[in-house]
Amino acid sequence: MIEISKLSKVFANDSGAPVLGEVDLSIAPNEFVVLLGRSGCGKTTLLNLIAGLETPSGGELRVNGKKVTGPGAGKGMVFQQGALFPWLTAKANIAFAAINRGMKKDAADALALELLALVGLAAAADKYPFELSGGMQQRVAIARALALDPEILLMDEPFGALDEITRNEMQDELLRVWAQRRKTVVFVTHSIWEDLILADRVLVMAPRPGRFVLERRIDLPRPRRRSDPTLVALYDEIWSHLHGGQV
Repeated sequence: MIEISKLSKVFANDSGAPVLGEVDLSIAPNEFVVLLGRSGCGKTTLLNLIAGLETPSGGELRVNGKKVTGPGAGKGMVFQQGALFPWLTAKANIAFAAINRGMKKDAADALALELLALVGLAAAADKYPFELSGGMQQRVAIARALALDPEILLMDEPFGALDEITRNEMQDELLRVWAQRRKTVVFVTHSIWEDLILADRVLVMAPRPGRFVLERRIDLPRPRRRSDPTLVALYDEIWSHLHGGQV
């Protein structure tokens, strides 16, 4: 689904120092991959490159065999803040995305209601963003991304601004939605536990330049318990890479 070879990124105002340095990565269809690391390690830069929001300085990036030249092309994105249009209702925010991909208004409205039900917000169709909690806004943002019917869902710290209880609930919600509408997911986080609860595969990144220093596959059934000895051991291993001087 996603093939990355020796991908690098240097920003013009960054004295020529690479933010991302010759990264190699292959992601399979429907795989849930989590990028984990400290601020400044290049996680979001890599996500933006996959999204087509940034242009690589070197290397190759292909989705379904085609070179990424810009946004769209089967990719949907969810940001840390929902970035909903404040003047549109929850239903209208979602329908807007569907209409943008060519659906007629009636069909887009019907899809919006279907997706709101999928994320547990059927009763909030006519509410505006200011009437919704942070977690509810993120559910709408996820539904809006799904309205684009993307093959790839790119998520940049989507639950980072939420309190811990809501964040845990949103992780469960995301996994439930993903189980029903399988997508290839690339998810950025600073949270080790979020990574362990969500990921098929975790990639720990370090600066600078941004690079992968640890890769682990998590072959445990979901939902996962934080008390699971396998997860506890993985937590300790990841923590040592992030805080033990190995990066």
